[in-house]
Order: sequence, then structure tokens, then C-alpha cells
Amino acid sequence: MRKNKMTMRRSGATEIDDSLNKAAREAVKAAVEADHAVDPLFRPEVSRLVSAYASAAKRHGPLIERAIGDCLESAGCTVFRNLGVPVTQGALELAESHDYAMTATRPIRFVDGKIAGFVDIDILAIDEEREVAWALSIKRGGGATETKKRRAIERDLMALRLNLASYLRQQGYSRVTTAHAFVVDYLGSARFSKAITLTREKIDATFGLPIMASIDAMTQAMKAALDAELARLLAPVVRGMERPVLPKRPDALVRATPFGLHAHSRRRREGVPEKPLISGRPFDSLSSEGSEQ
Repeated sequence: MRKNKMTMRRSGATEIDDSLNKAAREAVKAAVEADHAVDPLFRPEVSRLVSAYASAAKRHGPLIERAIGDCLESAGCTVFRNLGVPVTQGALELAESHDYAMTATRPIRFVDGKIAGFVDIDILAIDEEREVAWALSIKRGGGATETKKRRAIERDLMALRLNLASYLRQQGYSRVTTAHAFVVDYLGSARFSKAITLTREKIDATFGLPIMASIDAMTQAMKAALDAELARLLAPVVRGMERPVLPKRPDALVRATPFGLHAHSRRRREGVPEKPLISGRPFDSLSSEGSEQ
């Protein structure tokens, strides 16, 4: 059955990739043309450049999510996007206890009357032919997720693993026997627990589909669009860095000083009359007065 799914994925890959690449180019255009606030830390032209690239990076995350969902759909999975999945109080309590390690692979029955809350999921994919389901929280992973938020997501996904298969069977997906809950960390820096994390190196093997090929193609299309905009974004930055060239200050021929040879040369150069020479010995007058006495 996996071979058939791979064939389905390859047959729809071109259409998926073309759609994603177009969306990537549109995302870059929107990021560049958006009206960004000027950051007082930067000059306006630098602020616009920084904001455009930051906006493009934020738009990259939803496109990763879209690529994963589209590829799973093309392989025949039933895919739901951006939904809340209920979890029971018992599952949440067990996820926070020390006993979770012993029961993590042992699903527990979902009971409607004991719902404690809903776990926000980016993608819920159900593969009835393989009798498996995946609940995915997708992160671009360019930086660490804030600690409090990260711990809450880990707890919710660990609890969801216990209840999800039972919940889906109650919803009519009777063949689902196994359910997984993961954080997809594309760039690998979100710092979630390894037990619930799918890095880019594990994505294809986990789903049995060449999903990374579509993500990488979309990423390259986005990078190419950004590179095409780079010259236009950099031009005002370069102009803002230019400064008028000050005329070179001529070096003084002789250092100004009131003493010695330099002072003598300066007086002669500037036409200052020289001091008259003193004739005779400097103490002749004193000597003559002394001799007269």
C-alpha cells in the first residue's frame, strides 16, 4: 500500500510544487510591499530592508504547513487544518505525571463527558489504509519557543497521543488503531523534547512520502524571489551610507613653534623683521661700571 501512496504523491507532485512556488513568490511580494513601521533603531531604508526579510521569514512558516498538508492529501490521507482536538482530563493528568513514560504507547479510551479542553493542531492527517493518524503542530523553528509555551504544547501533545485514536474511532474512522502527535521543527531550533519532535531529517521517513522535496522547492522559489528584490531594497541603503568626501588638508611645510630654527624660518617666510644682533659682549656695560667704581 505504501508503494501506491508514493505513486500518488509523485503523480501530483508537479501540481503541488507549482502551486507552492507561486504562493512563495506572492508571499515575498506581499512582504516587500507591506507598510512596515520604521524601527527607531535603524535608518528608514535599513528598517525597511530588515522588516521585509523578517516578514518573508514569518510567511515561510505557513507555507511549510501547507506543503505538508498538500502532500498528505495527495497521498490519499484525510487532512484537517487548524482545528482544536478534544483531550480528556485523565490524559492531561497522566501526561504531567511520572508514570507517563510507562504508558505513553498505551492508548486510553476517549470519554466525552471528561473533556478537559481542546488542543490546537495545525494538521490532523488520517490514513485509514495504514490505520494511523497524525496530529501535527508545525514550527518553522528559527528560534527557541518560549519556555512556558513550549511546556504547555508538549503536555497537550503527550496527552493527545493517549486519546486521539479512541476519539477518531468515535468520529467514524473505525480503522484507526494508532495515533501520533508531533511538533514539526523545520529548522531545528524550537527546542522541544526529542520524543515529540520531527526534524526535517525525519519527515519523509515518518510519513513514507517525499515531502521535503516540495518544501525545499518552495523554499528555493522564495529565496530566488527575495534575491531578485535585494538590489532594489539595498539601493537606498547604499545611498544612505554615502558621505561627501572632505578636501584633503595640506600638510604644513614647517611646524609652527616659537623656538629654535623653525621659529626663525617662519619669521623669514612671513616677512617678520629679524631681531637686531647685540654687538659686543653681553656684560660689557656692567664690567665698565664696575671698573669705573
